[in-house]
Amino acid sequence: MREKGQTTYQYSAGLADLKTGKRHSLHSTFQIGSISKTFTAVAVMQLIQQHKLTLHDRYQTYFPDFPYPEIRIDHLLSHTSGLPDKEELFFPLIDEDSTRQINNQDIIPTLKQSKKALAFLPGSQWRYCNIGYALLATLVEKISGERFGDYLAHHIFRPAGMQHSYLLGNKAEDPNYTTGYLVRHHYLNDMEPISTSRKVRRWTYNLRGLYGPTNIVSTTGDLANYAVALDQHKLLSKGMQDLAFTPYQLTDGTLAAPGGEFGAANYGLGWFLPTATQLGRIVMHTGREPGFFTFFWHDQTHHRTIILLDNAESPGFGTACKQTVNLAYQTPFFPADEPGKRSLFLPFVRTLLKDGPDAAATLFNQLKADTAHYFTEERELNELGLELLTDHHDSAALEVLKLATLLYPQSWNTYDSYGKALLQSGRRKDAITMYRQSVQMFPGNVPGRKILQALTNDK
Repeated sequence: MREKGQTTYQYSAGLADLKTGKRHSLHSTFQIGSISKTFTAVAVMQLIQQHKLTLHDRYQTYFPDFPYPEIRIDHLLSHTSGLPDKEELFFPLIDEDSTRQINNQDIIPTLKQSKKALAFLPGSQWRYCNIGYALLATLVEKISGERFGDYLAHHIFRPAGMQHSYLLGNKAEDPNYTTGYLVRHHYLNDMEPISTSRKVRRWTYNLRGLYGPTNIVSTTGDLANYAVALDQHKLLSKGMQDLAFTPYQLTDGTLAAPGGEFGAANYGLGWFLPTATQLGRIVMHTGREPGFFTFFWHDQTHHRTIILLDNAESPGFGTACKQTVNLAYQTPFFPADEPGKRSLFLPFVRTLLKDGPDAAATLFNQLKADTAHYFTEERELNELGLELLTDHHDSAALEVLKLATLLYPQSWNTYDSYGKALLQSGRRKDAITMYRQSVQMFPGNVPGRKILQALTNDK
């Protein structure tokens, strides 16, 4: 935490590397995920400030092969372009060739080839889009004549005093780099580095070459310096910065309002803007990258900055961020989470694997009424079932995903997941029933609809 340029609290805990036992320090560098987008936005705004482009320029002006002439620079900055995101655009290519590595130069050719329609008229709706920020990074390179990592180093990191920050791939070796981890099996609670995880390989290997939306590496101290540089207008003029920190207005006159875990918010040009003003004028961004959670909160009114970085996708990270904000302001701005509650589904699954379905059902019935100490969540149960399926615990997966349909009968996703497990177990007829129910409940379940069509057409 930093206030008016002075560090008021700093703390590091845990391990940067489980294998070597290396502990975190204040010099540990982290992949900051989508906080990177704020740097991309600053870079674009700098070029606008220098009159090298304008917010309302069409992207096609600079890249004639770009297939959507109606999309402007401000649409990309504000997440209102309607473009498909990286998973929708590139996963089909990765499924065809698992060795393929995607980079920014692949975006426009793939958009042209896919002929995907925009999800909505640009400027009319808000939808988070990583591809838009990759396109912006490529634009910065074209206008500035510098590689994106070099541009960041020369025009943002250096003026801001961010000595330890860089774009991934722009530094040969970093002895302080933190390894990202995630849980290999949630029902066993064992950890694995993201570099060896099959679950996230498409992001950590196939899509790692995309820069602009992510891939900046930094420290808590450097990010605090970034906030000071913004306050002192070392990176942007006050007028240009105020423009970036102004809620974006959609074509119907309403403001882009994505909301999220940290309360009601609008979106500007690269920044989330909490609508509650009792704490001050806040600009913020979070980041989630496989193995990493990150949080950047800057109060312009009181010049107060709060930064948290995590390298294990810790389930309590969001709560820690909220509690830190409450402590910093000495006020319960975020409601306190109920302490001491544990997952009911984790012991259920562990008992299922160890002692079988009858013992698991007995445990579940014993504990389900104890809501003071146990919580249940659809997403967790569904993910546990799919995890069991991936790990070839097919019978256990069927039990878990069937339970999900019974506990959450209004969720189309539970039927979709159970259908997947049934199909993998050779129960084709039952799988058709589940997929049909899922698609009836949610016609937008395009993958499920395609599977159902293939199953019913191939009887």
